[in-house]
Amino acid sequence: MDNRDDYGPGLAEGAARFLHGAEETNPPQMGRRPLIGELAVEAGLIGREGVQRLLTLQKRWGSRLGEIMVSLGKAKGADLAKLVAAQRGLRFVDLGSEPADPTLANATLLESYIVGRCMPWRWVRREPVYVAADPDRARPIVEALEGKPCPIHIATGLDIDHALRERFRKELDDKARLELASNTPESSASQRMSIGQLRLMCAGVFFLVLAVAVAPTATLLLLNMVLGFCFLAVAGLRFLSIFVGIVAGPTPEELAFERAGEMTEADLPDYTVIVPLFREAAVLPILVDALRKLDYPSSRLDIKLVFEESDAATYDAAVRLQLPGNFDLIRVPYSLPLTKPKACNYVLPFARGEFVVVYDAEDIPAPDQLKRAVAAFRLGDPKLACVQAQLNYYNWSENWLTRQFAIEYSSFFDLLLPTLAKLGMPVPLGGTSTHFRTSLLKEAGAWDPYNVTEDADLGMRFALLGLRTGIIRSTTQEEANCELNNWLRQRSRWIKGWLQTYFVRMRRPLTLYRALGLRGFIGFQIVIGGFSLSSLVHPLFYLAAFYSIASGRQPHDFLENMPVTAFNVAVLVSGFGTTMLAGMAATATRGLKPLVLETLMMPAYWLLISAGAYKALLQFVLRPFHWEKTDHGLSRLTEAQLMKARHKPDEGPSS
Repeated sequence: MDNRDDYGPGLAEGAARFLHGAEETNPPQMGRRPLIGELAVEAGLIGREGVQRLLTLQKRWGSRLGEIMVSLGKAKGADLAKLVAAQRGLRFVDLGSEPADPTLANATLLESYIVGRCMPWRWVRREPVYVAADPDRARPIVEALEGKPCPIHIATGLDIDHALRERFRKELDDKARLELASNTPESSASQRMSIGQLRLMCAGVFFLVLAVAVAPTATLLLLNMVLGFCFLAVAGLRFLSIFVGIVAGPTPEELAFERAGEMTEADLPDYTVIVPLFREAAVLPILVDALRKLDYPSSRLDIKLVFEESDAATYDAAVRLQLPGNFDLIRVPYSLPLTKPKACNYVLPFARGEFVVVYDAEDIPAPDQLKRAVAAFRLGDPKLACVQAQLNYYNWSENWLTRQFAIEYSSFFDLLLPTLAKLGMPVPLGGTSTHFRTSLLKEAGAWDPYNVTEDADLGMRFALLGLRTGIIRSTTQEEANCELNNWLRQRSRWIKGWLQTYFVRMRRPLTLYRALGLRGFIGFQIVIGGFSLSSLVHPLFYLAAFYSIASGRQPHDFLENMPVTAFNVAVLVSGFGTTMLAGMAATATRGLKPLVLETLMMPAYWLLISAGAYKALLQFVLRPFHWEKTDHGLSRLTEAQLMKARHKPDEGPSS
């Protein structure tokens, strides 16, 4: 491994002057190219022993020495850029104090600027001068843009990214908000329902009212039976998940990491980590600590903390943490809809990783999760667009609500999603710890900014495009909602997003059927449609059963109502029974044995889900794009997590 950083020839003369902002105007002399480590020692950034330890890491990680220094916080990006400028005999430009001429950059060339991490800086001696993070990488792009070679100065990559976002903030914001709706309007939730769906729904309501008026008993009985069988289909899938999710054995993606053996870190790709944040200052230290503990070369991590422009408190809290140079703090301009997927779309063009993962503010991913995802992607299936990690809660034992939430999550992520993946059905992604192949994510149109459960929708879109989602056995621990109102806000948003997803995909049911096939189409109807519908209608089976019993005052009335009563009771028993069995199996398998008996309380928990479903239905009509904020840091275990975060992990060699 060449520890010269491969930035090209040059001498060390004037390194100290560059570190203090002096300008080198003489061309580099011929001779031995200085090492970045030598320049860093000369500049006083690091001691010689520290350089040796960094060189050891360089052999292991296969990264440039300067990138390792910056990613470990041993040097700032500007320090490295000045060293490279001294090494190359080029000028270093601080874009903060010497900003680029905004009239030179062209919006139509934005993608080229981002790819080359370069941009036109100023017009000097009748020719454009560019700045670039890596002149060698940028040179062919600049020549292609200008039609001739141009002078290139050096600036930090983060400064160039920031300058591009400032210069093209409107274009980037429009792209984040409008690109999916413009390119594939049939995949956008910006319109609640299509005209055809509205007509069909109005016709359905009309004929239902007419049927009730003409034959009320027969109509209500038929409706009861149809809804009951929908409920039973959901129960059947839950029951099936117990056997397929556990007994059928793991998928290739789940076994990929173990079968790959010890991974050579020098062969690992760059990995982008996106974390959208909004009013999350309280839990930010926990998140940063978890990200710094990831078992992945820090020089290959491109971590993007994304803030809403209106949220100064969280942004300021991040600045105070003095994060190393592999963290990029990005502020998203205010615009509607104010949603997580719009924020993700805004930063996606700047993602440098071959793969990209999205985490939530309160997440604590397993340290080896990125390596497990890489192992899964490297199995060689070009249609594997995403792998979903498992989610669970570190505060599962806090109160009754968190215990029920943990049971539900265990059943969903440990049983149901693996079952869908094994059966070749579309997988609704979980909203966090979703690892994507960056190129396929962009080709699919990225996230829908108008869908408030953007990843569930994206999972369906992947399936529609013939792409696949896998599951990896790696858990991200989250903070379970321990307060009812907070839980209700989150749950209503989830169900509203599933309603959005269902109506978006059912605009063209025949297209959906042809793309998914019979099995996938049925899976979509049960999971996205059936789960949402069952949340709304299951309390009605209580009412129907009680009404049937209460109305049977005479023996012949009781006998006449018995079949309906028995059916409704069977629907409830099968639904609760399979849910409890799945919860018992999932919690026992995960090792949460104290929760096994807690599954008996799930009928009460289901009533809370129904309350959230009716709130979701109301918001779907009145406020379809409103993102109900989930507050974090409410758990009494938060302080313990903050205490852990204060004990910093090993950050690599010290000077």
